[in-house]
Amino acid sequence: MVSGTGVPPLRGRDVELATIASRLDEVRSGVGSVIIVEGRAGFGKTRVLDACADTAAEHSFRVGRGAAEPARTVVELEAVLDALFDGENPLAPRDALSDSHSSPEQRFWLLQDIQAVIEKAALKDPLLICLDDLQWAGDGCAVAMRQLPQRLASLPVAWVMAFRPDQGLPQVRGAKDQLEGAGATMIRLGPLGRGAVSEIATDVLGAPPDDNLLSQVERAQGNPFLLVEFFRGLQDEGIVTIESGEAKLLEDRLPRRVSDNMRGRLLRMSPVADRVATLASALGRRFSLHDLADMTRMPIAELLEPVKELIQADILIEHDNRLAFGHDLIREAVRSSSPSPVRRALDRQAADVLLSRGALPVEVAQQLGDSAEPGDEVAITTLLQAADALGASDPTSSSELARRALELAPPWHSLRGALVARRAVSLFAAGQVDEAKRFADTALRHTLPAEEEARVRLAVAGMFDVSPDVRADNARAALALPDLSADTRALLWGSLFHNVVAAVRAEEALALLPKAREAVHASSERLGWFALEVARSALQYQLSYFEEAPEILAAAERRAARTHDDARQRLAAEFKASELAALDRIDETLELADEGLAAAQRDRQNWASRMFETLKGRQLLQMGRLAEAAAALEGLYSVEEAHRVVGMLEAPNVVALGKLRIHTGDDRGANEVADMARIMLRASAPGVKNHAAWFLALRAMSQGKPMEAHDWLCAGGRDQRLKIFPLFPFEIADDPQLVRIAVAVGDRELASAVIEQAKRRCELNPNVVSFRAAVAHARGLAQGSTTALENAASLFEGGRRPLATASAYEDLGRVLAQEGATGEATAALDRALEITVRVGASWDAKRVRGRLRKLGVRRRLVASKRPKTGWEALTGAEAEVAQLASEGKTNREIGEALFISPHTVNTHLRHIFDKLGVRSRAALTRAAGARHHQSPAEG
Repeated sequence: MVSGTGVPPLRGRDVELATIASRLDEVRSGVGSVIIVEGRAGFGKTRVLDACADTAAEHSFRVGRGAAEPARTVVELEAVLDALFDGENPLAPRDALSDSHSSPEQRFWLLQDIQAVIEKAALKDPLLICLDDLQWAGDGCAVAMRQLPQRLASLPVAWVMAFRPDQGLPQVRGAKDQLEGAGATMIRLGPLGRGAVSEIATDVLGAPPDDNLLSQVERAQGNPFLLVEFFRGLQDEGIVTIESGEAKLLEDRLPRRVSDNMRGRLLRMSPVADRVATLASALGRRFSLHDLADMTRMPIAELLEPVKELIQADILIEHDNRLAFGHDLIREAVRSSSPSPVRRALDRQAADVLLSRGALPVEVAQQLGDSAEPGDEVAITTLLQAADALGASDPTSSSELARRALELAPPWHSLRGALVARRAVSLFAAGQVDEAKRFADTALRHTLPAEEEARVRLAVAGMFDVSPDVRADNARAALALPDLSADTRALLWGSLFHNVVAAVRAEEALALLPKAREAVHASSERLGWFALEVARSALQYQLSYFEEAPEILAAAERRAARTHDDARQRLAAEFKASELAALDRIDETLELADEGLAAAQRDRQNWASRMFETLKGRQLLQMGRLAEAAAALEGLYSVEEAHRVVGMLEAPNVVALGKLRIHTGDDRGANEVADMARIMLRASAPGVKNHAAWFLALRAMSQGKPMEAHDWLCAGGRDQRLKIFPLFPFEIADDPQLVRIAVAVGDRELASAVIEQAKRRCELNPNVVSFRAAVAHARGLAQGSTTALENAASLFEGGRRPLATASAYEDLGRVLAQEGATGEATAALDRALEITVRVGASWDAKRVRGRLRKLGVRRRLVASKRPKTGWEALTGAEAEVAQLASEGKTNREIGEALFISPHTVNTHLRHIFDKLGVRSRAALTRAAGARHHQSPAEG
């Protein structure tokens, strides 16, 4: 930063700079690092970032700088993008990002692309990314703060983030706290000590201060900005002199530069400079000379003198070929020197200037919202455009912008209907369901004609990340409206039926089906028909007609090309994969999951990508491929976000993650999932609550607490325990586990009900071997029958479900032991131990080994073919990822090559690093190179 009179060196921050230098040395070794710099306004955060950037550049880092701007919190990732693409030597060219970020899932893919850009750059050189003034950042930047440092932790990327303490959006403060909790280095800038104050005085005045001068400057309270202002004020007004090598005061008073408010300071300048500074303060922290010319309505030539005067007074500086205020405190003081009505008028004028020069609606939306008066047409239109642009990526900001525009729009305004519709949809999308319901039930009805209101509610009814009960309520409310077109009614009935099925309200869905069919058949609208058929297939699944379910989907798919409902086609593919899994057609399930994932990545559909990858993770878990299942399921869910698990696209994944953690003996992780499940119990949809109760019961059983497990099954009432199964989607091997709980607490009614359900499922689908195995296993548990348990183990043995197989052998061994058949019991338990050790189910293996010890048989840890550490410890998928990563491929490139998402690649890499004992991509590459050179000699 260069001011009119020069900037003194950074003083009093040697310890902080040494800490930063140490972290940068670590980054040069190949690992990422996060440094958080926190300090009050004027305490030198930006100066510390400047010094950090200089140090990094001296050590061959490439450096990117960005800063958040006040009044621009809704601008998506502005500070991060500036750090990547601005400056004389940007980290990447602007065209490194694709042009697809106007999609409904803009933020997700923008972050994916940013991650890929940073990866590519970091694979060549270490990077330093400085983000300043993040107290003004928006929600998008908060998401980037949470995700990007973690995803890029294995690359030489240093992040330095500066904040004012206790300021900013809750999301931003939460992201900062999360980074600190994850091990970020915290640097909290305090007041400067007496020695540093003396050094600054010497830098500015040319001589060290005497004791009297040091005492006078104590009123600056160690604030570096105020100290420089104080000393420069002494110079400007000639009230300091140098005698005997010391700076001494000539008058015992504060310089006017410090004692006056900014209004007084500006009045001492020329009137035109005063006017230019005041008008410039409405343009933001940085602005071009052309912007200033438009704002002041002065030719550029006439601006030269006042701008020069402001630079000489340290009010303005030159910054990256633009003008900027010398410090945020200066701009804030200039703004506060004008009355509030004047500031609002100037902000409104500045918004027009920025819009006329091509600013996007979202870039001026907050400024317009704060400054516009009722009836302002430009503001109303621009706020609506910004709200629409943010509708999917930041629905909370979208709803607030629409709310403000509604305040500005008179009742008869032509855009009022569009604003009401946007606010209603954004409120639902933001998860503010209660407020959304109140708003929709009043504003929609009073503002929109029935057909338009129905279409708005139809949009809400199609939001897959909103509770299916809320979606169904909106469809019902729309169907109650008068005089709807046949096409709209068809769409609403199809959506209502779909959402009731998604909530797992099978009886209600059956009752609705005739009316829904009648409505869709009375219309030419094929979307309603397709929604109905997809849901009807899912309903057949819930009713255990598994062989019929995919046939319904196949017929629907043959006509789906004409529906143009890509989301439901993706959902239909997921349903089909789940149905095929239930029919033991596992290979087809995995093939569909891979195809769906590839298509979702190609079409940039985050929700679909996640849906297919977690579907695959659930199947891999049942197949005993626990490491690959973990890669697909880990890192997607947290206790903080558990309230967002409201539908069937997420609930079964949480249960699968919990099962995985139980099987692998991860008590902490299993308890975390249990905490999520307790939150999920508050959901309205029965399907979500049933999944939550089921996992809590499984967790209690894993802790040896059968009564507690039974209590969780009865969480919705004692009768509810009989209705939890079948889950949607369900897992074949769950039936025996439920019978085990029933037997443990003596609940014969529950055991009988489960066995009858399993038998019915088997009778309806006689060709599914796993169904027969589950019936035999459940019956064997209830009756203590070794014959049934032998049958179950034999049937499962021929399938693709090793965990279910091991469970059947373990129960067989336990019952045989009770009958005194020690030899046969030992053989069965040996087989269970062999399977559990082979697949890495350490908790199960420990339990089985305990049963063997009770029989007097001590089994040493059965040697796994795969060691715990080293290259031979890698699974096949991990080995492929390791190879591609060591070749310098980015996560995205690896994912595209292996048909997995970058998220899964990142999880694989964490596991690879743990097994190889490395911390970075660079170390992985070196290890791979060393292994390659050793291989011939080893051969």
